[in-house]
Amino acid sequence: MNDAGDELHYDLIVVGLGAMGAALTLHAQTLGQHVLGIDRYEPPHNFGSSHAETRMSRLAVGEGEQYLPFVARSHEIWRELEADTGERLFHESGGCIITKQAVTDEARWNDFVSATAGVAAQATTGPDGGPITFEQISPDELRRRQPAIRVRDDDRVGLEPTGGIVMCERAIEIQLRLAAEVGAEIHTNETVTSVEPHPSGDEGQVQVVTDRGRYAADHVVLAAGPWIPELSNTADREQLTVTRQVVYWFEVDDVDAFSVERFPTVIWPGHSIEDYIGVFPIPPDGTKALKVLGEQFSHETDPDVVDRNVTQAEIDEFYRTMVAPRLHGVTSNCVKAEVCLYTNTPDDHFLIDTDPRSESITIMSPCSGHGFKHSAALAEAVAQEIALGRASDLDLSPFRRRW
Repeated sequence: MNDAGDELHYDLIVVGLGAMGAALTLHAQTLGQHVLGIDRYEPPHNFGSSHAETRMSRLAVGEGEQYLPFVARSHEIWRELEADTGERLFHESGGCIITKQAVTDEARWNDFVSATAGVAAQATTGPDGGPITFEQISPDELRRRQPAIRVRDDDRVGLEPTGGIVMCERAIEIQLRLAAEVGAEIHTNETVTSVEPHPSGDEGQVQVVTDRGRYAADHVVLAAGPWIPELSNTADREQLTVTRQVVYWFEVDDVDAFSVERFPTVIWPGHSIEDYIGVFPIPPDGTKALKVLGEQFSHETDPDVVDRNVTQAEIDEFYRTMVAPRLHGVTSNCVKAEVCLYTNTPDDHFLIDTDPRSESITIMSPCSGHGFKHSAALAEAVAQEIALGRASDLDLSPFRRRW
């Protein structure tokens, strides 16, 4: 603990040590910064946006071509971390996308197979520096390859062999451990209460106040996910929303049939967001049940008051309406369920930009539910900009403020 008269100084303070913050702490410290990482809990933990064992990843990112270099570089970083530690972080199970052929009014997922196919065909970030393999097949062919999926005749289907799952909690743990080994200071169970330009008026100095004391830094990055609104400026606070999402693990008849070796990730939008379902194959060292989730963006919440209890009624309704009609071999027995939080921007794209209060404060990680697969490379790019004082090797400009 330190008091106001004993203010500790760092090159960089990272607030929040989830997907973005853990990676940034490692990359910045490796580049020679003296880094302090602070988290209000003990990461990896179940209170933010970076838990629930696994996250999907796919080289063909239909949300926009601006994401492609980041997910490709992140895949490289996962493999580098695996080589350094001997830990398995990325399982290349392949990925499946299923959308309706009929055009709808749903902007987020409408005709997502075609959008992904277009992005994949134009890409230069595939394994050989060219297009990303993305195969469009018939519903009958999907039934032949994956009999557990109850695809309809009027569905459009796309397959990406380079898709898969990242062991998200393990990735955070490893990156924080490596960061500490190269000299980063990690403070856990410490709550940041304010981040402001330093009251001394020193140019470029930022003060961080926590429930333990005060710190100063040349630069601060807010990577606190759902807690960013309470720490950021008023303009951004009015634009960012936090929503409660529920993740379920259902018992299956045959664990091997849904393993990463035999079953792909599945992104399955319906006619609306409320119809969306995401399915994750079972990793060899994860929960021996099928992870399934939905999405909703209508009901906002707050990370400090959100209802983290998942009721049996929620479980029963999700299984009845979302799981049973779409998957064979999945029972109604939910072995566990967790609440996750999305921090959303108005257009569903990321916000990585300086805070209007100071160019020495960066806001990073309101990722609208699709940030983990990009996190390692995004953090590397932000670390390069801060540590080297120049534009990163990857283009962050698409994620600047749009309001």
